[in-house]
Amino acid sequence: MAPTLAQPLTQTQIDAASRFWSAGWESAELAQLKQAFPKRDEAIRVKAIVLNTLYGTNVIAIYKVAERLETLLKQPSATGPILVEELVDGIKTITGHAHYSFAAKFGHFFVDPNLPLLDSYTEEMVEWHLGKAQSQNPKRYLRFYENIKTLSDLAGLTCDCAELDHYLWVAGEYRYWSKNKTHKINSYLKPRFERLQKDPASEPDLRDLLGPIRACASP
Repeated sequence: MAPTLAQPLTQTQIDAASRFWSAGWESAELAQLKQAFPKRDEAIRVKAIVLNTLYGTNVIAIYKVAERLETLLKQPSATGPILVEELVDGIKTITGHAHYSFAAKFGHFFVDPNLPLLDSYTEEMVEWHLGKAQSQNPKRYLRFYENIKTLSDLAGLTCDCAELDHYLWVAGEYRYWSKNKTHKINSYLKPRFERLQKDPASEPDLRDLLGPIRACASP
């Protein structure tokens, strides 16, 4: 029997996420940095420090980590999702921790935009949609990458990596928040979620983005 989604996802939800995200609340600093230094081996230290600061990825000894990234990216290395795993391994030699969120963001923004962003919200959302259709790859980012592709295929989506991430992150934050309203979440999203709860018509894009999740996420 062909695999199916455990929880439905439609292109309509993805389109709503793109409209919601286009409100202009995403930081423009990374776009400016990419424009000034478009090559993957340019200004690596600056890129790493700015990324860590803007996204709060909590990488300690960021300057030493940036030096390690500089070494890795200025030599022939893997591409695609394997590159993210290599960055994680390299960073771990400095910090002792597997910084998947930071490595995925660095890869996505500064190396290949087709590398999906990974954090706890997006990872949980992908697994929620897939259910038993999840990859069993032991490598965390490779598993996530395979799951993203499976989700896109099973849902029949026509979006790019960034557009799917917009949906996964917002929906993931909402599911987390809906279980306990005292949870600390993104300071921009919280008031939008509260407005949606009081008056769904006041947040049409967010309402359409979440779709059936609002009912499923209610405690």
